[in-house]
Amino acid sequence: MLDRIRLHCSEVNPCMRCGACCAAFIVRFPAVEMMHDNGGWVPEAFATSIDGSICAMKGTELKHKRCTALEGQIGHRVTCTIYVSRPTVCRSFEASWQEGARNYHCDRARALYGLAPFDYL
Repeated sequence: MLDRIRLHCSEVNPCMRCGACCAAFIVRFPAVEMMHDNGGWVPEAFATSIDGSICAMKGTELKHKRCTALEGQIGHRVTCTIYVSRPTVCRSFEASWQEGARNYHCDRARALYGLAPFDYL
């Protein structure tokens, strides 16, 4: 059995060694968050329209999901190439125990890649 990874308070961002959520779920967000819309910030090159009001991060709408903004190897070292311009749904996604509560979506994404869930100390 895999040992649980412990999330330490001093750890800046455990997601920088994970990235599983960026390759496990469709990342949908309101079209108004697109750069072409007034006040939007998500670069158009990284998104695709689902319908007139909803977009998705490219790659996450596919059967074998992986956001095109994700660079690196899942479970080792990753980065979001549009981190400051990522959609609200990505901004609000938290690693399990990051704010003192389990995130079952985080645990599920990690499991898909054979990674143990984060464990709070």
